[in-house]
Amino acid sequence: MELHFINPRKNALVYLIKILSGSLILWYGLRAFGLPEPYWAMISLIIVTEPDMTIAKANFRARLINTISGAIIACLCLVIFGATFLSMLIALTSAVLVAMLWQNYPSNWRLGPATVVILMSAAFAGGGLHEELHLALLRVSEVIAGSTVALLQTVVYIGFVNRLRHGD
Repeated sequence: MELHFINPRKNALVYLIKILSGSLILWYGLRAFGLPEPYWAMISLIIVTEPDMTIAKANFRARLINTISGAIIACLCLVIFGATFLSMLIALTSAVLVAMLWQNYPSNWRLGPATVVILMSAAFAGGGLHEELHLALLRVSEVIAGSTVALLQTVVYIGFVNRLRHGD
């Protein structure tokens, strides 16, 4: 039996170019729209970035599901229980249960509970419920922007590779 080993570094240049160019697009693009520090968008870009469209789509889907479910759970707990450590624990427990009980939930389910902790910890600074709900919506928007840029880069990359292969 012959074993084929995949070289994990064969796409290093592709990852590097996509992450750097995507970061520049997101940083300057979102800042132009008034978002001073689009870190969540850049994180999402990194998480979703893949040269293979099937994997990129799966990463995109997982990132959105985890972020949206985590944000919804965090916001509900903030509204119902307020910004307390106990509320964070309730939200964290809820996020884990949703991930475990929801059929076909993405395998990287830990991003949902992590989103809960990040959003709720920001509420401890005491900006008020309205500000915290706005922050959650902003973070979800950043995730969508970063994930979309990563997916579009994969489309461009595949088109570029196909043109090179066919000599166009």
